[in-house]
Amino acid sequence: MSANETLLTPSRVRGWRLGLANMLGKEMSGWWRTRRWWIQCLLALALLNVTLALNIDSGQPITSTGLNFLIVAGFAAPIAAVSLGQDSILGERHSGTAAWVLSKPLRRPAFILAKLIAHALGFLATWLVLPGTLAYFQITANGLPQLSQSGWVGAVGLIYLNVFFYLTLALMLATLFNGRGPVLGITLLILFSGPIGLIDPSIQDYAPWLMEVLPWRLVMPIGVELPLAGYLAMGASLPTVIPIVATALWCVLFAGVAIWRMRREEF
Repeated sequence: MSANETLLTPSRVRGWRLGLANMLGKEMSGWWRTRRWWIQCLLALALLNVTLALNIDSGQPITSTGLNFLIVAGFAAPIAAVSLGQDSILGERHSGTAAWVLSKPLRRPAFILAKLIAHALGFLATWLVLPGTLAYFQITANGLPQLSQSGWVGAVGLIYLNVFFYLTLALMLATLFNGRGPVLGITLLILFSGPIGLIDPSIQDYAPWLMEVLPWRLVMPIGVELPLAGYLAMGASLPTVIPIVATALWCVLFAGVAIWRMRREEF
């Protein structure tokens, strides 16, 4: 028996999952066998935890510094997700790698799902679990020892749902457009439309329902109301779950459109 015969085993997978395991292994290697994971960790710690430490040292109330951590995470992490997410599709399309990979035993839904799963897990570990855990100990050690662990986990979970929204949005737009400009422009416009002072009053006057169906309320205060993540972090009950359900549905829709568009792509 040759060496190749001992290493290769037939795959019995059929349908849309054909090639998913191999493609997922490739994408996971791109996260954990390169410098990407520790670079993302350093960025997250510098932007989130160092900022939190500086706010604590400045003498701000610990509840305010904890809330600021959640808000900053709700904006910084999606920017990183959009940047890497869109490049994972457009970079391979422009270089011709996508056409070469899809010429192998790999279904197009598996191509999209492998990238989505790998990036979702990568950002969960580097931008949420690591800085979120460290932030919990920073906050409890500096004046808020009664902070609920379950409440903090729930708050970080809403931040992650917010990140996942922009990741799936970026992946979908990367299948619809050939350039990075429209992808970055649309995603960043949605990300910052809610908190921009010039736009927020117009939304409140003419389309207040957008606040309920987009993920803004998950991570940012609306008027005098805390973000939903803030309610959970403080152990309070949520005033509404509509933004959570709507954001989850948007994520499913974006992933479905990305798969549909990739299946129609001609290389």
